[in-house]
Amino acid sequence: MAYKFDIEEYIKDLTPEQQEKARACKTKDELMKLAADEGVEIPMEALANVAGGCDTTELYCEDCSSTIIAYDYYLGHSCAKCGSTNIGMRVVSS
Repeated sequence: MAYKFDIEEYIKDLTPEQQEKARACKTKDELMKLAADEGVEIPMEALANVAGGCDTTELYCEDCSSTIIAYDYYLGHSCAKCGSTNIGMRVVSS
């Protein structure tokens, strides 16, 4: 039996405002944008259970194509190889 991610379990540590915004997301893109805007990370399991969220994605550096991406709570995502903050997300399987 496949593991089912419980969004309520994930958002319990977020602020009430963030929880409300997360529950309102209808697509994985909305949830990913919310996470980026709020400076929080969303586990891939969460994205898989949002409508349209059955693709596997990865972060990558748009400057050097590295997939070794670091995350700092205050600074956000950056490439561990070249230091660029020009980070993209792409689908690697569906």
